[in-house]
Amino acid sequence: MALDLTPSFNPDPITAVQGNTFSSIDGALVRHPNQDQWAILFNDSITHSGRVNFTLAHELGHYMVHRKSLAGDRFECGEQDMRDEDQGQKIIEAEANAFAANLLMPNHDFRAQADGQPFSFDLMSHCADRYGVSLTAAVLKWLDFTKRRAVTVLSEEGCMHWAKSSDKAFRYGHYLATRQGFNEVPELSLAAQEQFSFHARDGVRHKAGIWFDEEVVEHSIYSEEYGKTLTVLLLDDIGGYQDPDDFDEDAELLTDTYSNFINNGQKPY
Repeated sequence: MALDLTPSFNPDPITAVQGNTFSSIDGALVRHPNQDQWAILFNDSITHSGRVNFTLAHELGHYMVHRKSLAGDRFECGEQDMRDEDQGQKIIEAEANAFAANLLMPNHDFRAQADGQPFSFDLMSHCADRYGVSLTAAVLKWLDFTKRRAVTVLSEEGCMHWAKSSDKAFRYGHYLATRQGFNEVPELSLAAQEQFSFHARDGVRHKAGIWFDEEVVEHSIYSEEYGKTLTVLLLDDIGGYQDPDDFDEDAELLTDTYSNFINNGQKPY
């Protein structure tokens, strides 16, 4: 897509997409030193095709949305950059992630797969296979899509790397702060106890006080390849209350990220 389409509508197209040896980043968008051309580079030591696909789409997002405002000659992107404390950096990485997620997992099709279905890692694996992305990317897409109160956590050896809440969970005050210092997963959680059974994958209900101040169903799965634990926490639906901040999610899901950028005056050309 980058090689075939960008030359047709931009005077500074992407002319190369290739693997490269990186020690600490997943990918980069690089400006040619002498010509009006760009290259997308990805870490060729990454073996998971879904992670490579997302990296390529992420860098294409930087090209489409951010290249005109780039002060230097490249964007370099890794896991740490996406968790950077600098607000400006965090925003542009989040925008590139949103672009990649909507490009690889179109809202209307993702909704057709997941709408009305209870959460399960089997459902998320189906979506990951359908779109050629990682399980984590599919879960994060579901988190943006769901109307449920849900929180996703990525942890390693009992320490949380990051956590993200669905819009509804965040509005109810259910989120996990992971920006400062060492953040342990709760000692009575499945993730902390490394109980990665079929029961943990399918969801185990915890009493109030373990993750939050109310009961929660924890789904946890461990990746042998990356040595990390992916956890999805589901809180019970709350009936009889209409959140005044609720928006029209049906309309929101039909609006792609590219259109949002155009409507906000962020033209990619």
